Amino acid sequence: MGRSPLWLPSRRALLGAGAATAAAGLLMPGRATPASVDERRFLFVFAEGGWDQACLFAPLFDNPLCDMESHATPGQVKDIPFVDSALRPSVRSFLERYASKTVFINGMESRSVAHDVCLRLMTTGTSLPAADDWPAILAANAVADPVMPLLSLSGPSYTHLHGGVVARAGKAGQLADLVSGQALAHRDSPLYAPSATIEALEDNLVAHLTGTNPVLLERGRAGALAQGRLESERRAVRAGEVVSALSLESAGLTLSDDIAMLVEALAIGACRCASIGHKGFQGLSWDTHGVNANQSNNFEELFAALLLVANTLAERPGLHHETLMEEVTVVVCSEMGRYPQLNNRGGKEHWTFTSCLMFGAGVRGGRAIGGYDDRIAGKRVDLESGDSTESGEALVPDHIGATLMALADIDPAEHVAAEPIWAVIA
Repeated sequence: MGRSPLWLPSRRALLGAGAATAAAGLLMPGRATPASVDERRFLFVFAEGGWDQACLFAPLFDNPLCDMESHATPGQVKDIPFVDSALRPSVRSFLERYASKTVFINGMESRSVAHDVCLRLMTTGTSLPAADDWPAILAANAVADPVMPLLSLSGPSYTHLHGGVVARAGKAGQLADLVSGQALAHRDSPLYAPSATIEALEDNLVAHLTGTNPVLLERGRAGALAQGRLESERRAVRAGEVVSALSLESAGLTLSDDIAMLVEALAIGACRCASIGHKGFQGLSWDTHGVNANQSNNFEELFAALLLVANTLAERPGLHHETLMEEVTVVVCSEMGRYPQLNNRGGKEHWTFTSCLMFGAGVRGGRAIGGYDDRIAGKRVDLESGDSTESGEALVPDHIGATLMALADIDPAEHVAAEPIWAVIA
């Protein structure tokens, strides 16, 4: 194999970190540091499989077309009506503490009932593959220079133009192994690396010819390449420090632990966006065709984790504000809802109308926007006031994307045709 051009990072840097961070989408042009730029950061939580809106968002106890849980009762905190149950104490605990920071968005139509299509529609606004999802767009437009613009632990992730911003951590320590170089040991064929003496000689030669040569650094394309090499090595070091601080190798233990890890990444400015998928209590899925009672366990586990997240955001100082709650917006959604009535197996089929929630920075909380009509279809909404009205708009995922971009100070018109739900934004 021929030698690498001298403007590339050193062989040691590549094996130890540089190649790893490049593979993870970490080597990007330098900009301002996160600590110097005050911009919102985002945590995305995806309930994978399709949650039942009638177990949380839609207390439709008076609607004969909707099968409600026998143990559930109508609940309300501030102007947020919800489905209450003693089997889901974390839901009420969360709302009692953070309803003023939380908004429910009800009656949004995912426009399909196929999982793969709905996941893409819900996160990109289109079923076509040539589209970036909301987290990737927000991360790519960061003014700051986080070492991992979008840290994705699990769940859906779609990119087209912005694949380079995504650091896919994995739940088996994959990113940690890449950054440390341990991934090179996971090979079917042996790795023949040069000795430490040879590596040191190569590193010294590369450094002499690029990093310490001021004439070369100022010389056209060669200078730009040399500067790029130095920046890549600096980012590789930063990536290693972040991975070590976050203990990414321990990912995949519990939902609460994994989300706490992502909150830590947001807290230290390591990323602008972080995302995680939740496959339900004990991994039994939100796709409850057989036993819809599992939805209750899923919501309890999810809200126990969200309560810990909210507590951390409310108590921990931010980089620019008194608390992280003023800097981080949390988005929780699922790709679809569940059919209003039980099937003969005690489960519920797919339903194109669903809900989502947001809380934290920039969110005008304490209310529910939208709703469900007598047919359990979504009500039309006035985007300015948030009121349900026949003259309003039918909510679709594009409205969520536009709202997130407005929260992130990005012009939504550059990415989606829909307007933001202005009533969500404080």
